[in-house]
Amino acid sequence: MKKLILLILSIFIFSCNDPVFYSISMEELPLDPRIAGPSTNFAELNGKMYVAAKKTIYIYENKNDPDTDSWKTKNVSGRVTHLAALENKLYALIENLIIPLSEAITEEAPISVPGQSIQSIFAVENTLFIGTWFRDANNNYAETNSIWYLKEGETQPSQITGGGFSILCGAASDNYNFYLCCKDKNGIFYMPKDTPGTAILVNDSKDKDFTGIINLNAENTAAMSRDGKLFLITSAKITESVKYNDGRKATSAIGIWKNETYSLLLTGKQDLTNTVSTGYTHGYVEIEFNAATGSITGTSFYEPGKIVPSSISENTYEHYSSSIGKHGVNYFYQAPDGVLFASLNNGVWSYRERSAGKFTWNAEE
Repeated sequence: MKKLILLILSIFIFSCNDPVFYSISMEELPLDPRIAGPSTNFAELNGKMYVAAKKTIYIYENKNDPDTDSWKTKNVSGRVTHLAALENKLYALIENLIIPLSEAITEEAPISVPGQSIQSIFAVENTLFIGTWFRDANNNYAETNSIWYLKEGETQPSQITGGGFSILCGAASDNYNFYLCCKDKNGIFYMPKDTPGTAILVNDSKDKDFTGIINLNAENTAAMSRDGKLFLITSAKITESVKYNDGRKATSAIGIWKNETYSLLLTGKQDLTNTVSTGYTHGYVEIEFNAATGSITGTSFYEPGKIVPSSISENTYEHYSSSIGKHGVNYFYQAPDGVLFASLNNGVWSYRERSAGKFTWNAEE
């Protein structure tokens, strides 16, 4: 009998040291998401954050107060697939129409691009960029993409010439130019702010299969490619800065996290294989940059919670890998109150304090 007890005890102790057992012990019960199902990107207008799922727009008021509800909702006329915000208006892509919305989510006259199917909208400063796909005389899609721009207050988009566009997957700017990022290895284009209308291909940007573009600060822009490379962008050329060192792929998720001391660039990733020791296949990685200069100061991307600085608490990598690390991230957003949000295929998640002193990734309730 004693031998049996010792055997059971030894098995238990051994199991506790097993990485699979330890990972399971770190798992947290998934919460039911307030915003369930596939959700859109995030947009910010006058300090409030907006995100949509199906026919509902959710407004986060940046209170971060556990005793009050920071969320409000507003139903709109159709399914929202993308959001963008300029200085005074929120724009929702609803069933091939761009609907300007007041801060109270009152719908205004729709904006369309005749003969085109609208795929995406992105806001940069006071300009809305619109990615479209041409429809032929029989209302069938043709493999011809266009990009349009709309200044705030205008009602009719203007087409951007220059040619060679594919699906518009992001837009950014510096002091002199707008930058338009295209998928399918068609490159990044720049358009001068003082003479809008024609976009020019940035040297060396073709055949890179970009997934997204972002401003590191008001003057510096960076873009990610599908093969995990980070590039710094100017109108003259692109420059490779750093890349994943293990062959993982980047997704379209790209965002910024900051605190009083550090700034991090976050990018979604997808593992090539599902390992037994961790069980995660997606999640994100991060790298430090200097917000004042826009320069990348980190030497490599790394998973959250492993080292300082990180977007999550130190030494909480196991929690990350057993929670959001299992899910594909589509978009990031850090609210002014510091809460980091992620849009997943199964709803909106957040990294916030859920019990006394314990910050975790889980569905936003």
